[in-house]
Amino acid sequence: MQIRMYGSTDVGRVRKNNQDDLYFNASQGMVIVADGIGGRKGGEVASALAVEGMRKAFLECESLRHEEITPFLASSVDKVNQSILAKGRSDLQVAGLGTTMNCLLFVGDKIYIAHLGDSRTYLYYKGNLWQLTLDHSVEVYVGRGWLPQEAITNGGRPTALVRSLGLSEQCEVDIYEKTIRPGEVYITCSDGLTGMVKDKKIASVIRDNSHRLDAVPRLLVAEANRKGGRDNITVVISAVVAD
Repeated sequence: MQIRMYGSTDVGRVRKNNQDDLYFNASQGMVIVADGIGGRKGGEVASALAVEGMRKAFLECESLRHEEITPFLASSVDKVNQSILAKGRSDLQVAGLGTTMNCLLFVGDKIYIAHLGDSRTYLYYKGNLWQLTLDHSVEVYVGRGWLPQEAITNGGRPTALVRSLGLSEQCEVDIYEKTIRPGEVYITCSDGLTGMVKDKKIASVIRDNSHRLDAVPRLLVAEANRKGGRDNITVVISAVVAD
């Protein structure tokens, strides 16, 4: 199997700067999407630290067996979290900086996803779209009974993040593992897409452009902007194809 990757990022129609960051390399089998937390100083600094930290950790690794990937991702995320916290302590201009992150590794016939925050990874296959990651937001946690309703009714923002890089010393990351197969398309994106474009529309854009997947990221970015573009928008497509 081969992995083909295509990506696009855009500032949107409202924000003055792009606090999203991304990296993707099909030959390495790696995707990273990070979205600096809105309303905090230095969001673009945090997302850049996350992307560069994970990329560097992977490139400095001589080899990874399947059983080593999950602990590698967990330890790398922890180190990146510490670097973001250290940056906030040393530079008061960006104190409190934080970011979401989705990091994908394709190794053999497996995909591994390290996830923090409300950036998402989806799977599109044979006309259907599934959200693989769970948003680490107050409203999701309340809906699942993991936080009391008072977390929202007492003035808390439903979209506030419960987990992210830079939020606390202890960084609990979700790590997913899945067997891949030809015909699957993985969509990794910031909430600038999902906050503007419904899942059904995302699926239809992929379906209607399955013959030119390289165009899908910019088409989804354009759709988010058409809907208002209230946030930065980043999309990376990873397509699994037979040899």
